[in-house]
Amino acid sequence: MMTSDFTAAVVPVFLEALDLFDRAEKNKTGPVEVERATLRAAFDRAAAKMRGPRLPEWELASYAIAAMVDEILIVDMPWSGQAWWENHALEVELFGMRRRATEFYDRAEKAAALPVRDASTIFVSAVLVGFRGMLRDRPDPLEKWLGANSQRLQLGFGRANVIASAPELPGAPPLWGKSKLVWQSLATTVLTAILIVMVWVSLQVIS
Repeated sequence: MMTSDFTAAVVPVFLEALDLFDRAEKNKTGPVEVERATLRAAFDRAAAKMRGPRLPEWELASYAIAAMVDEILIVDMPWSGQAWWENHALEVELFGMRRRATEFYDRAEKAAALPVRDASTIFVSAVLVGFRGMLRDRPDPLEKWLGANSQRLQLGFGRANVIASAPELPGAPPLWGKSKLVWQSLATTVLTAILIVMVWVSLQVIS
């Protein structure tokens, strides 16, 4: 389980990102600069809560979220703000770099080495949502990565049951269909690593 203070600080940022994905997919986003400011404000609120000894965990987790957001909004999802986002990548704004394809997995290893699993949970969640990076179009290494990291988190799942209902496309692409997430069935098989995803899915069903 993620610790309560980490959950309270970081989950709202992840949910804000997922909500943006949903609006972008449905062509219901506001001006891209406003969408970016809203998401950035969520990052800033979390950073303020995670000051002190837990700052290194937040820095890792926030990178995972930023990389996920950039890849999905720049590479995977056609939407009105796609070109703008590519020229204003969140990774560049927050971390001064543009190498998410490899840096994500390097930082995931650092998160996995920490005594608490909070940051590592966010990296796994980002991959479940759709981040691929250097493992794009490489389903076997992706499955191996998910299996190893889920084992560390004691979740016990791999690509086979994670995307059982998803279309079999090269590289195990993002786990959603047109206007409908195809990974809703994960609620009964995945524990803490996608608690944030499960909450968001339930909100979409209600709305």
